[in-house]
Amino acid sequence: MSQPDSKHDRLWQLIDEAQAETDHKIANRIFCNAEQLGRELHDREPADAEHCYAIALTYYHRWDSPLERRKCVEWLDKTEQLNPTHPWVPLYLGYQFMDDQRYSDAIGQFSRVNQTYFASIEHHWRNIKTDELILVAFIRNGSTDIDTTRLVRLADRYANAEQVDQPIPTEIVKTLAMAENRDRFDTPAHNIASEVCRLIHACGDTNVFPNELAELETAAKIVG
Repeated sequence: MSQPDSKHDRLWQLIDEAQAETDHKIANRIFCNAEQLGRELHDREPADAEHCYAIALTYYHRWDSPLERRKCVEWLDKTEQLNPTHPWVPLYLGYQFMDDQRYSDAIGQFSRVNQTYFASIEHHWRNIKTDELILVAFIRNGSTDIDTTRLVRLADRYANAEQVDQPIPTEIVKTLAMAENRDRFDTPAHNIASEVCRLIHACGDTNVFPNELAELETAAKIVG
């Protein structure tokens, strides 16, 4: 019979395999196998938070309905009950709440992320993305008079980061390419457009966002 340690290793191997699999049906089968193994290990070792976290990942990452993927929240909550300082829990709760358009809840979770931990494992890109998603959540939540320095600091972080540490700024670019969202700040909209252009150029992503960049560059030239 396999020992728990070897099954634990197999659990994480399955999750890695599923995430790397490009065929969604095959990936889902692997995620389901990982979930079953995670539940078996959880039954054997109910005090081990990592089994709950692994099960949460099998739900969050699988190619399935929003209702099915949302089951990750239950297992992330169980993870945190067993390990209140688990560094990945607020991050994935934030991701799920963004997917569910629960922006206030997402802000609350992302604000709890231990960025010191992620810096210590050299996930600097993840910290930049977390700050980006907090700002996006404020915008999408309908906030007004948002402090422009939030966007300026974010653009600075992208500009000053090593290339390997620069995530693709999809969420902030897509969000602020929409004219109505540029009006949510405490400075004229053309200034906001200019900052997003600076961010895109700092990342070298002009070819990634050609339509958005064209829209933003035009808006940046409009002086209200």
